[in-house]
This record gives sequence, structure tokens and C-alpha cells, in this order.
Amino acid sequence: MMEGIKQSLKIIAGNYQLSDEFNRCLNDLLDQHEGGDFSGLSKLHFQMNGGTLTKSIEEVFNLLELWILFTDIVDDIEDGDESKWGIDGNILLNASTALVSIVLLELEKLEIPYKSEVTRLFCHFLLQAVDGQHHDLMNKITSEEMYIDVVKKKSGSLIALSSTLGAVLATGKYTTMLEMSAHYIAIVAQLKNDYNDLLNLQRDLQVKKRTLPLLYLLQFEDSAFDELRLYYRQQGNATTKICITKQQIVDSGLHVYVHLIQSKYLNLALDLLKEVYPTQNVEIFKQYI
Repeated sequence: MMEGIKQSLKIIAGNYQLSDEFNRCLNDLLDQHEGGDFSGLSKLHFQMNGGTLTKSIEEVFNLLELWILFTDIVDDIEDGDESKWGIDGNILLNASTALVSIVLLELEKLEIPYKSEVTRLFCHFLLQAVDGQHHDLMNKITSEEMYIDVVKKKSGSLIALSSTLGAVLATGKYTTMLEMSAHYIAIVAQLKNDYNDLLNLQRDLQVKKRTLPLLYLLQFEDSAFDELRLYYRQQGNATTKICITKQQIVDSGLHVYVHLIQSKYLNLALDLLKEVYPTQNVEIFKQYI
């Protein structure tokens, strides 16, 4: 499915008569985009609201993936992780500007129902995500509550865009319950990513990021994490890197804590979705977590 989306988006980008070199740059970014989940989630909500797919509606879902690619690139630039794209940071920033411009221009051209509301959703939830990213960049999260609030805005807003977009394209409206369920899904997914990062790559640890798993270990009363606390108290970049072993993580009970938080918000999300779709099987939404 994603390959078909990429080919469609390459054709769209090619219609704007950009220079060959810049067009190749955009195509390279599209090739690297893993995506698919956001457009798939949006399409699921569209169909569960009784929507009938047309070529124009399908293009909106494709443009959503281009929007997500744009946000991914900007986030990586801001987080200092742009090297994974294999493109200079300044060129990446320039390309991201082109991507958001293409999306807005294409939305304007499409003949779809509720177009003004669709365009508003793209911009509204982007602004919410940017606000969440600001707090993430400030790196001043000190509690579970603050972490949850930031995730709701940052990644939660993009999942909310996908969810509400599908409903609006089908019916012209959406409920606050649908938006809230998206926020809860985002919390489950973000916790999964943050915990897996700590278990494997530990990139968040090296830059002293305050994810919920790391906050748990920082506040865990055990001398095994004294070095971790000292590392986080040090100003600037540390000269030596730190590592937390998987055994330390297991001994701390972090996996149990993460599982409990995930279960809580997954159940909250499913309960809300059952209210939105009382006659349908909402377990299908688990595939997007």
C-alpha cells in the first residue's frame, strides 16, 4: 500500500516543475518515508463513518502521509537527528517547506466535501503538535502528568488529525470523544517507542531526554541509578556516555510500570471508541499502536 502512495506523491511533486535536483531530493525523502499508519487509520475512520472512497478522497489520505513526512523531518532537524535522512540539514529544512506547500496547494485543487474544514484540521492539529514539540524541546518534563500532556499535544495531535480527518471527510463533523481516543492511542504508542529506545539504542538517554521510562529510573530509589542521576545533573554534554543494562531495567520493575500505563490508556481509548462506534468492532484499532 505504501509504495502506491509514494508513487502517487512523486507524480504530484513532479507536476510543480521544480528543478531536477530538488525533485530528486523530494523523491529520496519519499522513498525513505516508512509511513502508512496515519493514512490507514484515517481511512478506517472514514469507512467506519460510512464514507465511500473516491479518487479525490484517496488523494487526501495520500496528502496526509506527505504532511506526516514533513512533520517527521522537522522533528528530526529540531532534535538534532537529521543525519538519518542522509541529506544536509539546511536542504532538509528547505525540502520540508516544499512538502507543506505542496499539501496545501493540492488540498485547494481537490473537489472534496467539507474542504474548508479539512484544511482547517491540517493546520489546527499541526499547530497543536508544534506546541507539544516546543515543550519536548525545552526538556523540562519532571512528572508522569507533564509527560502525558506533552505526548497528547505532540504525537497525539497527529493521530487526532488522522482520526478526525476520516470522520469529517465522511460526515462533515467529529466528536470530542474521537479526538480524546486519539490522544490515548498516542500515549500507548509513544510509551512503546520510548521503552524500546531505552532497551535497545538508548538515544534518548545519551541526550538526557526526559521520557517517562527515564523519569521512572531517575526517581527509582536504588543506588544502582545514582550514576544516572549524576549524569542528568551535569551541565552541558557529558564527555563519557552512560549505559543502563537490561538487567537493571528488569530489576527496577520498569516493564511492569510501562505495561500498566499502556493498559490504562489503551482501555480508555477503546472505551471511547466503543461509544463512537457502538455497533462495530473497535479492537481493529489496536493495529495502529
